[in-house]
Amino acid sequence: MGPVRQALREATRDIHERLDRAAVLRPLTSPTITVDEYRDALIALHGFNAPIERALGEGAERLDLLRADLAELGVDADSLPVAGSLPALDGLPARLAARYVLDGSAHGGRAMLPNVTRALGFDATRGARFLASAGIDMAGRWKALLARLESDLEAPESVQAACATAVALFAALEVWLDGLAAKAA
Repeated sequence: MGPVRQALREATRDIHERLDRAAVLRPLTSPTITVDEYRDALIALHGFNAPIERALGEGAERLDLLRADLAELGVDADSLPVAGSLPALDGLPARLAARYVLDGSAHGGRAMLPNVTRALGFDATRGARFLASAGIDMAGRWKALLARLESDLEAPESVQAACATAVALFAALEVWLDGLAAKAA
């Protein structure tokens, strides 16, 4: 593992662990997940992913998959609220950090896919395209991103900026999920 990836991983470890316990996302790993819980999790993920993907302006294929899954569940993604108070994604360190957060989450989605398939019957062709990253070479994309992190963020201040952005994005996700939980209560 390269030093930049290691720095990002260490900087986000605590908040990432807290997000793994978020109430709206926890059902994704439950063998008893319901369609309603799945739909709520996808709505929450859309609200976070959509504004970031739009700000990045490239690599939004997974957002298209998420929108297709939501449509299949009867949800109009255009009518959904999105997270606010996201950090600015100007500059290469911030943009690479955002891609690290989003593309890193794809690996988690693939890990959750078998559970969702067993419980709900959704898979890479129907209802769980987003979790499966259907049709996207995420392994190749991840490898290329990791190479860019190490080659493009050599300066310590660039690494610090990337780490700060990644932490800020995870913090924004935490605030977003807490807000959704409060509305649901």
